[in-house]
Amino acid sequence: SDLVRVYDMNRFNTFLLEGHTDVVLCLAKSADGALLVSGSKDKTARVWRSTASSSTDVSATWECVGSAQGHVESIGAVAVSKKEPTFLITASQDRTAKVWDLAALLAAPSIPSVDTNGDPTPPASLRSLTTQKIHDKDINSLDISPNDKLLASGSQDRTAKLFAITHTPASKSTPATASLSLLGTFKGHKRGVWSVKFS
Repeated sequence: SDLVRVYDMNRFNTFLLEGHTDVVLCLAKSADGALLVSGSKDKTARVWRSTASSSTDVSATWECVGSAQGHVESIGAVAVSKKEPTFLITASQDRTAKVWDLAALLAAPSIPSVDTNGDPTPPASLRSLTTQKIHDKDINSLDISPNDKLLASGSQDRTAKLFAITHTPASKSTPATASLSLLGTFKGHKRGVWSVKFS
């Protein structure tokens, strides 16, 4: 489906998140649970933010606050930095991974979800910090290490790879930057690698 369903386990309610125009393939959340990221066959990733004021807020909903556009094929894997939500990594059937600036999105003033005419306002566009080809076939899975320094990826090319993440947050005089450096390739699987996780 092109809808994301969020289940409230306290009240057994369901929130439907609308915005994608094709099937949603992957999800990731921030460590604090306040952000949800979805990747889709529509070649975009969307960042959703909870409106909850506390963990017991029963009136909480979710709103799309950002959109990552730039891949030329479906996005099959997404991952959010673990220590703080400062960056987001997406991976696609186009064989590339992109690092996106989440800090700038979250620091920006909140945009009303509807304009003066009552029409939905489009989500803010995320800025890509780097784009790198990292596999020879579709990328199925990503995971970021707990210290935000390493990225693991799994692909249909039957390999998993390990990358060093270099991320420099924005300062008053310089924009945020990021890069991925290959540290190693794990070979041996006979078919595509569908999932990777750090201990």
